[in-house]
Amino acid sequence: MCTVVVSVAPGTEWPVVFLGLRDESADRPWDPPAAWWPELGDRVEGLHDREAGGAWLATATGPARASVVLNRREQPPVPEGGWRTRGALPLEAVSAGRLPTGRPSTRTFNLLSADASGAVHTSWDGDRLASLRLSPGVHVLTHGAPDDDQVARVARWLPRFRGVAAPVGPLPEQDEGSWRPWLDLLRESSALPLSDEEALVRADLLQGTWFGSLSLSLVALSADGVAHEHLRLDAGSGVDLPGALAAR
Repeated sequence: MCTVVVSVAPGTEWPVVFLGLRDESADRPWDPPAAWWPELGDRVEGLHDREAGGAWLATATGPARASVVLNRREQPPVPEGGWRTRGALPLEAVSAGRLPTGRPSTRTFNLLSADASGAVHTSWDGDRLASLRLSPGVHVLTHGAPDDDQVARVARWLPRFRGVAAPVGPLPEQDEGSWRPWLDLLRESSALPLSDEEALVRADLLQGTWFGSLSLSLVALSADGVAHEHLRLDAGSGVDLPGALAAR
């Protein structure tokens, strides 16, 4: 299941930054960030899911916004008319600033939506839809509640991420800059077996299908713009950040 580490720092030049590890079935095709949705114009970019047409993570300019969706584990009944893809949610959040309302016809989700004013976490568990504005500081988001220490990887790594300096802007072109402390923790975590409950870079067997950490996104958002650095990961190989960064 996906993991997002987010820092909310009001009053700074880049008030929201986050690191997102995308867990997906290795045989589900997807495309790197670009403006894949002509109806939304060039201002909206995202990781394109070829199968359902949505986005796991999307960004927009004018105004600057970013949003990412994470799967939950509840299994509600199929709604009348069938499921709507969760990948529509980040696109709606960044293109129109629209968050889910009512009773969503998607499978269950957690949605992070950010702009220069901060970040909102919206959860749908199949019964209740709730939104929470994240407090200043560092948070880890997974399939549960924000900072849910009942999730093993949150319990292990949230204190570690809070114990180091958070990134203060986009990833520089030539080095890791202010992202190094977070990336060092990610490298450390990737030494764990992929099946370890505490692993951030991971592989899980869910409903008979293997899901693994297939990509890493580093996002920084300011009042004027949004920067998204995306790195494709080799399934089952952990995080080779020096090699990935050198190949940007």
